[in-house]
Amino acid sequence: MNFAYKKREIPYPIVISKADLIVDGTISKVSKDKYEFVINQFIKGKSQQKINVAIWEEWLCDPRNKELKVGQRLMLFLEKMPNGNFNAINESTGELYIDNNRFVNIFLPKDFSNPTVLKKGISMFLETYSCYGDLNDRFLQNVYFWSNKSIFEIYRLKNDNSVFSYLADYVMSSCKFDETPTNFTIEQLKNYSTNSKTANSWG
Repeated sequence: MNFAYKKREIPYPIVISKADLIVDGTISKVSKDKYEFVINQFIKGKSQQKINVAIWEEWLCDPRNKELKVGQRLMLFLEKMPNGNFNAINESTGELYIDNNRFVNIFLPKDFSNPTVLKKGISMFLETYSCYGDLNDRFLQNVYFWSNKSIFEIYRLKNDNSVFSYLADYVMSSCKFDETPTNFTIEQLKNYSTNSKTANSWG
């Protein structure tokens, strides 16, 4: 394990926007530096049904919740690498373990109640917001969100799904309004990520 640094949190609206693939599926094979993953559902993006995902290095501030095993169900937020394999965004942030249709990670936002609600909320978010700017910039300077819905429509959607409400709250509280009420520019990333993260109780 690597003990050198504290993990930098990346808020889920940024992770979702950055991901080439967001998928639900199961591990079919585990090797030394990667695992084979069979996709059962695409939430964002498209690829072959069977992909290879790089195994990220665990460390003190970011251990795995469980051992990687064949048959383990995961929900993954992935970036495609030049070699054609995929990489989980921000390590454990992009690799969510699922047992009995519940997430194993107790440090997930409490609004991420189960995979069904999360997938629906992500789809609603992607249908509502577009993200622009350099998402590889460590400080996410000059990154902004554009909404194709009015603020009144957004508040209505927030009542329909707890995950969408959480993601929309991030955009609205971490960003300032531009000239129009649907164009947001990032400002307080670290404060939001720190203050809004609450451990859930269902494990």
